[in-house]
Amino acid sequence: MRRALVLTIAAILATTASALTLSALARADNEFDVSVANGIVTVKTHPGWHINKEYPWKLTVGDTKLDKSKFSLEETSAKVDAPKGAGKLKGAVCSKEQCYTFEKEVSIQ
Repeated sequence: MRRALVLTIAAILATTASALTLSALARADNEFDVSVANGIVTVKTHPGWHINKEYPWKLTVGDTKLDKSKFSLEETSAKVDAPKGAGKLKGAVCSKEQCYTFEKEVSIQ
């Protein structure tokens, strides 16, 4: 009986953790899209969200670090010219109720 209870609790915790992980991943898809074209990395917000212009935006590609001053930050989009390579983009988007910071891997061709 005790073993069954422990297994049931473990199953509930595993299911809850899985659901929380899936919710966090799905949430990012509902806030913004990241695209790369012609050496420009673009973040475009979905309806109800806007770019957080106060956040210290950053793109790191190899040894090159591009800070917020290199970004073009508009109400619903953020853009930066980037060198070729694999990089990490850091930014933030907000809605009326909350702000969401993110890190995304990008590949600039």
